[in-house]
Amino acid sequence: MDLHGKVAEAAIAALIGEVISERGQTRIIYALDGDDDWVIKEGRSAPYAANATEWEVWSELQGSEMADLFAECRAVSTSYRYLIMRRLKPDIGSAPKPSLPAWLTDRKVSGLGLASDGSIKVVDYGAAGGVPGERADAPLNPWPNLGLIDEMAKWRAILDENGDASA
Repeated sequence: MDLHGKVAEAAIAALIGEVISERGQTRIIYALDGDDDWVIKEGRSAPYAANATEWEVWSELQGSEMADLFAECRAVSTSYRYLIMRRLKPDIGSAPKPSLPAWLTDRKVSGLGLASDGSIKVVDYGAAGGVPGERADAPLNPWPNLGLIDEMAKWRAILDENGDASA
């Protein structure tokens, strides 16, 4: 595949293969015709914010250590309707979940994928927050586990008893 960076919408549309998933609310995922290493994410409606955000985040993180936590983006259409991203295996099994930047608040196992080198990467970061230009320096937070969630619930109960927690 020779597409890199921002390209014409028709150039990516011509590469759409079979549907992989229509589960997402904002996007449909297709195989990239002729190249099993990549997928095409099609935004369901303008302004295609999820694709625009993923492209912005990926572009910003290039050259930083944090880039290794995210699935690679290869190209995006000028309208952001289509985004070409590295295809990862959706089932991460029992692999440990990575620590992720604080600005990535949409944390769900379905948003992670297994790379060919065995690493776990974020494949869905279209709802990422953070301040553009400052994301690469953000602190990493561990993936919440049930023990941590239970501990947070205990503290919340204590705060509620004392009238210190905000609703």
